[in-house]
Amino acid sequence: MSDNNLIEGEGYSVEHNPGTHVVSFNGTMRLKTSADYAHINTLLDRAYQETGDDEKLTLDFRHLQFLNSSGINTVSRFVITSRKQNKASLQVLGNQDIYWQQKSLTNLQRLWSNVTIDIQ
Repeated sequence: MSDNNLIEGEGYSVEHNPGTHVVSFNGTMRLKTSADYAHINTLLDRAYQETGDDEKLTLDFRHLQFLNSSGINTVSRFVITSRKQNKASLQVLGNQDIYWQQKSLTNLQRLWSNVTIDIQ
C-alpha cells in the first residue's frame, strides 16, 4: 500500500479519489477470506466517512474482471454498514460485459434503497 487511498495487490488495485468521491476497483481480486479483505473494507469505510452528508460515494467496478465470494461479502457488509449510518448515498458502476457484475452488483440495491446501480 503506497498511501491511504491506494491498495495494490497481486493482480488488482483499489483506489479512492477523495476529490471525486470515487473508489475504483481494477484487475482480479481473489483474496482467500473476508479477513484478507479487511484493508479494503477499511478504505471503503474511510471513503464513506469522508463523503459529505447528502453526497454520493461511487464504487466503480467497471474494470474489475473478477471478485470472489469473500470480496462480494465484504462489499455487501459495507453497504449494510453505510445503510445504518445513512449519511451519503452509494452509486455502483458496472460493466455489462463482465457477467459476475450483472448478477452480483444488482443485489446490492436489495440491501439498501439508497444504492443506485448503473451497469453499461
